[in-house]
Amino acid sequence: MSLIIEKALDTPYIFLDKGLIKLEGRSMPENVLKFYDPVKKWLDNYIKDPADFTKIDLCFLYINSSSIKQINDFLNILNAKFLEGFDMKVIWTYEEEDDDALETGNDIESMIDIPFEYVVTKTIAKQKIRLKVKNKITGKVGEISLRYWETIKRNGHEKDFELLEEI
Repeated sequence: MSLIIEKALDTPYIFLDKGLIKLEGRSMPENVLKFYDPVKKWLDNYIKDPADFTKIDLCFLYINSSSIKQINDFLNILNAKFLEGFDMKVIWTYEEEDDDALETGNDIESMIDIPFEYVVTKTIAKQKIRLKVKNKITGKVGEISLRYWETIKRNGHEKDFELLEEI
């Protein structure tokens, strides 16, 4: 009954099993509804017979607004079971300098009854992750920072580039 989705450059690692729901990485899929559909289906089955205790482990290096909506929807489904007496806890892990991630966690926490625990980690972005990309218009290949790639995505220009590899 478990579901595993391996991470990609724009999508998180997902591990779902009885008693553990884990999502970690970057969540900015091109089609959020399509990407998270297997998770929704798994949750619909899980809530029919959940574990006595469910740990919900969330750690996003970046999460776009469409993904936040999906996570909210999932947590609302789980919240209904929590209110029926099933024990749950959300572990919200974020980087020490990422005020946006902390604020997102606070916002989500304020909308549900499931207890939250915040875990602060060292800033992963300081590892200077680089990406090799190809400009589809010019054909040029180059290296850019992960932060710059996230800006390109936020501005809707990812269609002009092909991600070749993470360096």
